[in-house]
Amino acid sequence: MFLETEHLTKDHRDIDRVNQLYLEAFPDHERMPMNILLRKANKRSVDFWALYDQNIFVGFTYVITHQDLTYVLYVAVDGQARSSGYGSQLLKKIEEHRPGNRIILNIENLDESAENYQQRVTRKKFYVRNGYRDSGLVYEDRWAKYEVLLNGTNVETHEFYRLLRKFAGNLLFLLFKPRITKTNLNR
Repeated sequence: MFLETEHLTKDHRDIDRVNQLYLEAFPDHERMPMNILLRKANKRSVDFWALYDQNIFVGFTYVITHQDLTYVLYVAVDGQARSSGYGSQLLKKIEEHRPGNRIILNIENLDESAENYQQRVTRKKFYVRNGYRDSGLVYEDRWAKYEVLLNGTNVETHEFYRLLRKFAGNLLFLLFKPRITKTNLNR
C-alpha cells in the first residue's frame, strides 16, 4: 500500500466524493461549509488532500499548520476502505509532511452515556496505537466538547488559540467561540 495525496480544489475530479464522505463522516455541528474549507485551503498553512491507493479514492484530510504546531481538523476514510490500514498510513503521511511538528486533533469525549460510546472508545484506541496521547487540553466550541490528543511534545492553550485564530480569521473565530482549557491529567 502506497498512499498518494492530491491537493483538493473546487474543480478537483473527486470533490463530489470528498463532499459526500464529509457529510457522512461528520455530524452537522462539526462541519464547516465546504466553500469555506476550499477557500481557506488556498493558504500555505492548510493541506486539504484527497487520498488514493493506486488511483482508488480512499479518503481525505484537512490539516492546518502554524509554526511547529499542526492541527488535524478532519480525517476520513471511505467506508469501503476502512480497517485496511489507511488511517494509520494517513497519520504517518501527515507526520512526514510536517516533520518535527507537534500534531494535535480532537476526538469526542469518552462519555459512557453517549449513543456512540463504543465508537468513541475504538477511535481513541486507534489514535493511541498511532502514537497519540492525552494532551491535557479540552477543546470546546458552541456545539460540543472534545478531548485533544497530541503526537509530540506538549502544547499550550495559547498556541492552539493562535493557530485557530490565524486559520479562521477574527469573524469565524468569534462565531465558533472556541474555548481551550487544561484538564487535571498528569502530563
